Amino acid sequence: MSLVDVIKYEGDNQTFVWKHPREDFNTGSQLIVHESQEAIFFLNGQALDSFLPGRYELETQNIPLLNKIINIPSGGESPFHAEVYFINLVEQMGIPW
Repeated sequence: MSLVDVIKYEGDNQTFVWKHPREDFNTGSQLIVHESQEAIFFLNGQALDSFLPGRYELETQNIPLLNKIINIPSGGESPFHAEVYFINLVEQMGIPW
């Protein structure tokens, strides 16, 4: 895991909701939300914030240089799970709401 992660949408334009494959982002990670998208940030299973288009710095409880020490009791896995879901807001796919 790098010191600073860049989190951005990597799916296709036909996807309505896309979950970033990585979890457990480091504090200071950069979130990039493109036009016609919204991102929702979850920390430990709780939705904490939604982000409109732009660039944001995330604050999580994962500290890059201390992760190995902090994660020893949990078998090397971070106890602080952070997830980002991207939602496409473009009208497409012929979905009637």
